[in-house]
Amino acid sequence: MKRIIGLLLGLSLLIGCGGGAKYWMVTDPSTKNIYYTQEVDSLSSGAVKFTNAQTGNAVSIQNSEVKKITEEEFKAAVGNVEKK
Repeated sequence: MKRIIGLLLGLSLLIGCGGGAKYWMVTDPSTKNIYYTQEVDSLSSGAVKFTNAQTGNAVSIQNSEVKKITEEEFKAAVGNVEKK
């Protein structure tokens, strides 16, 4: 039993770490605004919430298009921004 619990705990830590930095481009289809972020949270209402890497402001968008991008694409768009 302890072995199973240890295995599950280890697996959850691996999944939670995600294997490195992730970068996202979030588009608001209604305004055509494009945002860049390193973390996107999905809310129960269907909206997404994130911190805009360019301004540091918290943003929530009800209808959005979220696309995973490379580190190079992220840096080209916002520069060398560290995750806060």
